[in-house]
Amino acid sequence: MTAGITELPQELMGMPATVAQLLSARRSSGDDEFVITAHERLSFREADRRSAALGGALLKEGVAKGSRVGILYPNGVGWVVAWLAAARIGALTVPLSTFAPGRELARTIRHTDVQYVAMASSFDGHSLSERLEASLEGLVGSTTELQLPGTPYLRKIWIDDVDRPTWACPLPQEGYQELVAAAEAEVRPSDLLVVVNTSGATAAPKSVVHTNGSLVRHGCLMASVRKLDAADCIFTAAPLFWVGGLTLVLLSAMASGASVALQERFEAGSALDLIEGAPATQISCWPPAARAMAEHPSFGERDLSSIRGGTLVEALPPEIRPESPSASPLLASLGMTETGGPHTAADDPYALLPPERYGTFGRALPGIEHLISSNEAQETRVRLEGEIMVRGMLAMDGIYKRERFETFTADGWYPTGDQGWFDHEKLLHFTGRGNAMIKTSGSNVSPEEVESTIRELPGVNEAIVLGLPHPVRGEEVGAVIILRPGSALDEGELEAHARAELASYKVPRHFRFINENQVPLLPTGKVDRASLVELFDDRST
Repeated sequence: MTAGITELPQELMGMPATVAQLLSARRSSGDDEFVITAHERLSFREADRRSAALGGALLKEGVAKGSRVGILYPNGVGWVVAWLAAARIGALTVPLSTFAPGRELARTIRHTDVQYVAMASSFDGHSLSERLEASLEGLVGSTTELQLPGTPYLRKIWIDDVDRPTWACPLPQEGYQELVAAAEAEVRPSDLLVVVNTSGATAAPKSVVHTNGSLVRHGCLMASVRKLDAADCIFTAAPLFWVGGLTLVLLSAMASGASVALQERFEAGSALDLIEGAPATQISCWPPAARAMAEHPSFGERDLSSIRGGTLVEALPPEIRPESPSASPLLASLGMTETGGPHTAADDPYALLPPERYGTFGRALPGIEHLISSNEAQETRVRLEGEIMVRGMLAMDGIYKRERFETFTADGWYPTGDQGWFDHEKLLHFTGRGNAMIKTSGSNVSPEEVESTIRELPGVNEAIVLGLPHPVRGEEVGAVIILRPGSALDEGELEAHARAELASYKVPRHFRFINENQVPLLPTGKVDRASLVELFDDRST
């Protein structure tokens, strides 16, 4: 067993490795557009100025290196400025999901020990303040001096709006501007940058921690792989609080000088308006969103000639347009939150894969090593297939509140839960997910989290949540329900309960009801989940 990567790979040398260094690299082209929304445009210079001003104000408020600052904004200028302000002075940023209902939001704040929250007042017409009040015990009626037993480290919540509850402070304006540069100089690539929250194997959130060096360099590398420059504009409706939006969109744009066109919440018609008006050259969205845009009545009338890459296959230049969305060249990579995004990539993201490489997911990125676990691997004359293990400089620092021995092997490998094999050209062949995680439209869903939520509903005896194959989303969430004797719950009541407690992408799309004696079992006594999936064969996809 090798000791792993011991020095910075040549491809990563000279790259910015902190957020402050990224901002500095853009000052020579400060008038270039950075953030574009339906209602606002922000240059790199203004992003630098506004985030420095807020960074100085945060320092005056007591935010220091390592302070945990939650960011609760929809995609847009507010999110970008608040995140940059905290990150550039060395805070450990905790992007919070605007999709999460109150209980899930409170659980994340508690689990990640958030000390400060900078937030918008609403998202998509719904009050974010009310979500917090409904789930943070003691918040209603509190003063700005927070003392909440459920979140003992939470000191202040800043709301970017004049209409605020009694417990919220205005976003700070006055600050220690002269200390910003000094604070930035103390931030090192090894310092922690962000906690990205994703569904784990239990109902508790899995909070993945990345350093400045790992994530900033990853954004720079992906900009290089995709050959981005200042003429590019990346459209996304994917939230910045997940690693795809943060690394592949925001950090890649900062590294290359590209702009980002951000949509708060996806809607096909307005997305096409934004893409056309920006104009966007790269489309970064999930397959369902791409399909909705391609099927929009106005699609054929749009001028999308600026697009040169991304996941909206129907708008790609003819020479690199695959026959179907599933054959898109930019899907030839594999990634996860724990690796900050892709850990493999195709040799040329703008070239169609030759037939002999169909089904491959590219080679390891610089700074990443792979190993196929031999514990349960199946070895044949042509390949060794098993669980894909990763380690290296682009990988996470760890999982928050888990010890290293609980996360990594003794040699530093992280078991991804994905199955696959490498061919003689070192191309990865992905063959499936080895764990129970459901992957729907790019989002991870923990079956156990959904199951425990459904079981809370009186009348439910048992819930078994499954991933159901889907041609566009990858998987859909399905739930098999066993009711208590005498219960008359219907599908609508189950869905309403799940929707009130879980983010929308975690809510089952399909339900099936069975009796307890109808549950199929394996010889080991465990539930035969494969047989249960067959109950959903009549669903429409």
